[in-house]
Amino acid sequence: MERTAKNTAGSIKVSENVIVKIAKTAALEIDGVSFAQNDADAAIARLTGKIPVRAKTFGETAAIKLDIFIDEGVNAVKAAEAVQKSVKSAVQNMTGFTVTKVDVKIAGVSFKDGENNAEVKDGEA
Repeated sequence: MERTAKNTAGSIKVSENVIVKIAKTAALEIDGVSFAQNDADAAIARLTGKIPVRAKTFGETAAIKLDIFIDEGVNAVKAAEAVQKSVKSAVQNMTGFTVTKVDVKIAGVSFKDGENNAEVKDGEA
Protein backbone atom coordinates (compact mmCIF):
# COMPACT_ATOMS: atom_id res chain seq x y z
CA MET A 1 0.00 0.00 0.00
CA GLU A 2 1.24 3.44 -0.79
CA ARG A 3 0.09 6.84 0.30
CA THR A 4 -0.67 9.20 -2.54
CA ALA A 5 -0.84 12.94 -2.01
CA LYS A 6 -2.24 15.09 -4.77
CA ASN A 7 -0.98 18.58 -5.39
CA THR A 8 -0.90 20.93 -8.33
CA ALA A 9 2.42 19.53 -9.57
CA GLY A 10 1.31 15.87 -9.55
CA SER A 11 1.20 13.12 -6.94
CA ILE A 12 3.57 11.86 -4.28
CA LYS A 13 3.61 8.21 -3.17
CA VAL A 14 5.16 6.82 0.01
CA SER A 15 5.73 3.07 -0.01
CA GLU A 16 5.34 0.89 3.09
CA ASN A 17 8.98 -0.11 2.46
CA VAL A 18 10.01 3.49 3.06
CA ILE A 19 8.10 3.54 6.36
CA VAL A 20 9.82 0.29 7.37
CA LYS A 21 13.26 1.77 6.63
CA ILE A 22 12.49 4.94 8.60
CA ALA A 23 11.16 2.88 11.53
CA LYS A 24 14.19 0.58 11.54
CA THR A 25 16.62 3.50 11.47
CA ALA A 26 14.76 5.28 14.30
CA ALA A 27 14.71 2.13 16.45
CA LEU A 28 18.44 1.55 16.02
CA GLU A 29 19.11 5.06 17.37
CA ILE A 30 18.10 3.79 20.82
CA ASP A 31 21.04 2.52 22.88
CA GLY A 32 20.93 -1.22 23.56
CA VAL A 33 18.52 -2.06 20.71
CA SER A 34 19.26 -4.26 17.70
CA PHE A 35 17.35 -6.53 15.33
CA ALA A 36 19.49 -9.66 15.69
CA GLN A 37 21.86 -11.01 18.28
CA ASN A 38 24.47 -11.82 15.64
CA ASP A 39 24.92 -12.46 11.91
CA ALA A 40 23.64 -16.03 12.25
CA ASP A 41 20.37 -14.76 13.75
CA ALA A 42 20.03 -12.27 10.91
CA ALA A 43 20.58 -15.02 8.31
CA ILE A 44 18.01 -17.29 9.98
CA ALA A 45 15.49 -14.44 10.06
CA ARG A 46 15.95 -13.88 6.34
CA LEU A 47 15.59 -17.61 5.55
CA THR A 48 12.48 -18.10 7.69
CA GLY A 49 10.85 -14.91 6.50
CA LYS A 50 10.79 -13.37 9.99
CA ILE A 51 10.86 -9.70 9.17
CA PRO A 52 11.81 -7.61 12.22
CA VAL A 53 9.96 -4.47 11.08
CA ARG A 54 6.56 -4.38 9.40
CA ALA A 55 4.25 -1.53 8.47
CA LYS A 56 0.66 -1.32 7.30
CA THR A 57 -0.88 1.83 5.94
CA PHE A 58 -4.56 2.70 5.97
CA GLY A 59 -5.28 5.89 4.07
CA GLU A 60 -3.36 8.61 5.91
CA THR A 61 -2.39 6.40 8.90
CA ALA A 62 0.26 3.75 9.58
CA ALA A 63 0.62 0.93 12.11
CA ILE A 64 4.11 -0.42 12.76
CA LYS A 65 5.35 -3.63 14.41
CA LEU A 66 8.95 -4.26 15.46
CA ASP A 67 10.71 -7.34 16.89
CA ILE A 68 13.80 -6.13 18.72
CA PHE A 69 16.70 -7.55 20.69
CA ILE A 70 17.82 -5.85 23.88
CA ASP A 71 21.45 -5.82 24.99
CA GLU A 72 22.19 -7.54 28.28
CA GLY A 73 21.82 -5.14 31.20
CA VAL A 74 19.49 -2.72 29.39
CA ASN A 75 16.06 -2.01 30.90
CA ALA A 76 13.84 -3.68 28.31
CA VAL A 77 10.68 -1.70 29.07
CA LYS A 78 12.42 1.67 28.94
CA ALA A 79 14.19 0.75 25.70
CA ALA A 80 10.94 -0.47 24.11
CA GLU A 81 9.14 2.73 25.13
CA ALA A 82 11.99 4.81 23.68
CA VAL A 83 11.71 2.82 20.44
CA GLN A 84 7.97 3.53 20.28
CA LYS A 85 8.50 7.27 20.71
CA SER A 86 11.43 7.45 18.29
CA VAL A 87 9.68 5.44 15.55
CA LYS A 88 6.40 7.34 15.84
CA SER A 89 8.13 10.72 15.70
CA ALA A 90 10.41 9.81 12.79
CA VAL A 91 7.68 8.31 10.62
CA GLN A 92 5.23 11.14 11.26
CA ASN A 93 7.85 13.85 10.64
CA MET A 94 9.28 12.29 7.48
CA THR A 95 6.11 11.03 5.78
CA GLY A 96 3.17 13.03 7.10
CA PHE A 97 1.38 9.80 8.06
CA THR A 98 -0.37 9.67 11.42
CA VAL A 99 1.10 6.70 13.28
CA THR A 100 -1.76 5.01 15.13
CA LYS A 101 0.38 2.47 16.98
CA VAL A 102 3.89 1.12 17.31
CA ASP A 103 3.89 -2.44 18.66
CA VAL A 104 7.25 -3.58 20.03
CA LYS A 105 8.02 -7.23 20.75
CA ILE A 106 11.20 -7.99 22.66
CA ALA A 107 12.33 -11.03 20.68
CA GLY A 108 15.47 -11.75 22.68
CA VAL A 109 18.49 -10.60 24.61
CA SER A 110 21.94 -10.04 23.13
CA PHE A 111 24.64 -11.21 25.54
CA LYS A 112 28.12 -9.68 25.50
CA ASP A 113 29.97 -12.94 26.16
CA GLY A 114 28.48 -14.77 23.16
CA GLU A 115 26.11 -16.79 25.34
CA ASN A 116 23.16 -18.28 23.48
CA ASN A 117 20.06 -16.14 23.20
CA ALA A 118 17.25 -17.51 25.36
CA GLU A 119 14.24 -16.44 23.34
CA VAL A 120 10.94 -16.67 25.16
CA LYS A 121 8.14 -18.06 23.03
CA ASP A 122 4.78 -16.31 23.10
CA GLY A 123 2.82 -17.36 26.15
CA GLU A 124 5.85 -18.67 28.05
CA ALA A 125 7.57 -16.97 30.93
